[in-house]
Amino acid sequence: MVVVYEREFDWNEWFVIIGVVLLSLFVWVAPKIFSLLESIAFYLYGVFFGMFFDHTISVRPWDFYDVNDSSAYQLIDFLSYVMYGPYSYFFLYFYVKFRIKGFLNIPYVLAWTCISLLTGWIGVQIGLFHFEKGYNHYWSLPIYLFVQILQIAFYHIIKNSKDST
Repeated sequence: MVVVYEREFDWNEWFVIIGVVLLSLFVWVAPKIFSLLESIAFYLYGVFFGMFFDHTISVRPWDFYDVNDSSAYQLIDFLSYVMYGPYSYFFLYFYVKFRIKGFLNIPYVLAWTCISLLTGWIGVQIGLFHFEKGYNHYWSLPIYLFVQILQIAFYHIIKNSKDST
């Protein structure tokens, strides 16, 4: 059965569209510190993992939440996953720009986890996410931590392979 939460084009759609356009524009105009291939990889990292985890915990057998206006998959749902791209790009962009190393990795990841939680909270408030079965947004905390730590490892693997050639 498809659950419909609302039928109007409102804040949740605008949040996604403005987020994708504005943040992608920021990616485009930001001073380039990565190669084109690295930039695409870091951008797609966010899209892939956003889609992977949303489709892991928001479908059966768990089905903890729905995205946007309906439990059915829609174009705007795909765009909401694209919105994760600029976040993952800028996560590494500032990581490199500010030369985060050693102990500073911990507060850096925690700060971005807070940004992720805040963004998710806004998504709940405007109807982007509809939780079911008692799911709480804070349950996503380990996912954010895992994805961000993995992305730092991904960056270092790329950097080390580039440095060794």
